[in-house]
Amino acid sequence: MDLARCHVLMSWPHRVKKDLLEKLGSLKMIQSLAAGVDGLDFADIPHRVRVFSNAGSYTDSVAEHAWGLLLGVAKGVHARKTRTVPRKLRGKKLLIVGCGAIGSGVAGLARSLEMRTMGVSRSFKVPGNFDEMHPLSYLDEALAAADAIVVALPLTKGTRGLLGEVALSKTKEGAILVNVGRGETVDEHALVSWLRKRPESRYATDVFWTAKGRETFDTEAWELLNFAGTLHISGLPQGETLASAKFQAAKNVSLFLEGRVARNEVDKTEYF
Repeated sequence: MDLARCHVLMSWPHRVKKDLLEKLGSLKMIQSLAAGVDGLDFADIPHRVRVFSNAGSYTDSVAEHAWGLLLGVAKGVHARKTRTVPRKLRGKKLLIVGCGAIGSGVAGLARSLEMRTMGVSRSFKVPGNFDEMHPLSYLDEALAAADAIVVALPLTKGTRGLLGEVALSKTKEGAILVNVGRGETVDEHALVSWLRKRPESRYATDVFWTAKGRETFDTEAWELLNFAGTLHISGLPQGETLASAKFQAAKNVSLFLEGRVARNEVDKTEYF
């Protein structure tokens, strides 16, 4: 294959290395197979190259998983040999931080429990799934009003550590927090401190913090009774394959090559 003539690179972000990019002299598009693109080193990507995520391809599976985590910790399923009082979610207020495809999917499922859905986001993929829609600048007020919170944010310069000590301090006593976005959107040290100071609050996550460029599941939070987690498995339920995600990515590449409007283009300035 003559790499110098390739116009499109479709790959998992962590596999896109500088030496490969240097061989792709005609590259115009990078299509991520993953929903997120934070694994790319944007400093190595030429200015001419446009980057597209695969957001939306994992909506149903991740939204369902978010609810698995939310209901699990609300009812105390995570507790081992510890008596945990179940929480009622029906009729309560659910805050979703990051209301793209996955966040909107989480909000849609909340209807079955008659929850009031409040979104804080830069944009809303399915506005009709939300009772309230607010910009990110409203985050503190939204956290103070929510009984349960689901974070479905991508990891960018602006979202890294967004839920830190100050933000977490705004939450209600006993609030439940779930993360299916990226681990680093929640500050690890602030989270551990919050969980220790507020034993009635609960945190469940499918995404963890990185060390040396790789996601690691080693955190002192596991020692806490009000912490629960799954090891980043939400995007691929049992019995399913990545065929659908790859197909959606390929469809987007086709749109791009045909000169049509491809979906989910990434603003590179948010990462570099």
